[in-house]
Amino acid sequence: MVPITLVTGFLGAGKTTLLNRLLADPATPPTAVIVNEFGALGIDGRLVVGASDEVIELRNGCICCEVREDLRRTVLDLLKKRARWLRPLRFDRIVVETSGVAAPGPLVQTCLLDSELAVATRVDGVVALAHAGLVVAQLATHPEVPAQLACADRIVLNHLDQAADIDAAEAAVRAVAPLAELLRGVRADVPVAPLLNIGGADPTRWILPPLVTHSAGIVTASLRGGAIDLARLKMYLQFVASRRGWEVLRLKGIFRCPGVATAVVAQGVHQWLELGPGAMPPPEESALVVIGRGIDVEELRRGWDVIR
Repeated sequence: MVPITLVTGFLGAGKTTLLNRLLADPATPPTAVIVNEFGALGIDGRLVVGASDEVIELRNGCICCEVREDLRRTVLDLLKKRARWLRPLRFDRIVVETSGVAAPGPLVQTCLLDSELAVATRVDGVVALAHAGLVVAQLATHPEVPAQLACADRIVLNHLDQAADIDAAEAAVRAVAPLAELLRGVRADVPVAPLLNIGGADPTRWILPPLVTHSAGIVTASLRGGAIDLARLKMYLQFVASRRGWEVLRLKGIFRCPGVATAVVAQGVHQWLELGPGAMPPPEESALVVIGRGIDVEELRRGWDVIR
């Protein structure tokens, strides 16, 4: 039975960074990766180290509801490719990186109750990430966050460098998930070993809230285009991150900029914004995804058209 690890966490918690650390660790066995994108553009998949045929994106929907059946079909397709005689895919485990607004409970149930998945796979564990600087407020305002943490076997309290009160953040997390093992880190720099081989698929290991809903009013803007001048891009992203009345829950982009030998990668959470060179070559087209509340998508598009 192929073990499945679910990596969950709210927008900007550091899931892709943790996934890259996991894949880069020599102790990690060959792994197939499924990445769920909430928007229509696939950026997370391109930010995964060594992205190839073993990295599959499920886009434009939440993996715990709209594209849940897609997850089932994708896992079964991976297993068929693993078992084929000619040029089989070689992997010993599957890691699923959920979108930031997905609840892991329905995914666990899918793996446990589906007749085909239940005989071919086992849920090894749920790993959740929490933003140490934001998790206290997120627990109070976003119902996805307690659902993600309460379901976790391991929790990575990430972004310690952005937290004013780390102890308060840890206490808030432990109040929701008292049985989970807690690791602390910056940029998801935590030991990989505790995140793998967690255990069997006993459904009593997961404590689920009675009702899981999505935060109201969240919209996604997916923008794409050609090469973009780096200086103009910086001005545009600073405007987006600091726009009054906009709550930018997550900003993520990968860009082709003239004169830059690598891809330019943007990461943002609320007013925090980081822009720098990526580890991959420039993409054929630039792409940006902004997820948030109170965001004027048309204004975003107009600004995007100007910088291009």
